[in-house]
Amino acid sequence: MSLKIIWLVSCIIPQLVFSTNPSVKPQCPQISSCPVSGVPGVPGVPGLSGRDGAKGDRGPVGPPGKIGPKGTQGDKGEQGPSAVVPQRNWKQCVWNKLNDGRDYGLVKDCVFVKKDQDTALKVEYDGDFRICCCVHCCKRWYFTFNGVECSKPITIEAIDVIYANHGKTDTNIHKHSQIGGYCEGIGKGTIRVGLVVGDCPGFKSGSDAYTGYNSVARIIVEEVPKPQ
Repeated sequence: MSLKIIWLVSCIIPQLVFSTNPSVKPQCPQISSCPVSGVPGVPGVPGLSGRDGAKGDRGPVGPPGKIGPKGTQGDKGEQGPSAVVPQRNWKQCVWNKLNDGRDYGLVKDCVFVKKDQDTALKVEYDGDFRICCCVHCCKRWYFTFNGVECSKPITIEAIDVIYANHGKTDTNIHKHSQIGGYCEGIGKGTIRVGLVVGDCPGFKSGSDAYTGYNSVARIIVEEVPKPQ
């Protein structure tokens, strides 16, 4: 280091001397060479990545964006389930010792108010009925709705039959029986549900029928949802 300083001084001092004496031409001391810039060194190895800085404060909420264009209308959905009665709607008509001996026509009816158009009716008769005093004879008990038998899906009925019975006409057996079923396709409003008696198809007419002997008989009507 000291040698380098001495060398620099020996080169600078003569220049200063010559600069103060214009008559003297500056001369560079007899030195082997003047200083020149060195060759750039090799770049150092890159340092390691620094740590993440602290998380900044959350910026203010931006203004709402523009409303997008209205989409196309979707396809029409499927039809919802059929009407369901919001609460049970039912009724029963009861007779004690009906004792109706007619062989044809309306035995009894029960007036019912149906609340919905798209529902079905469940009907039921509980009581006694019988046929007697004949051979190869048959009687039919069936329901009507405002005077018309059910057609959807089919009639609601029951029969009582006596065939040969050894040629005797002394059979007269009373017993409790039941007739019931569901009828669809009946509109809302007042419905007269009737129990009717008549002849069976394919049998002779005029046989002896009896309904509600010495016991309780009832017609039950209920409005129910359509079947699955």
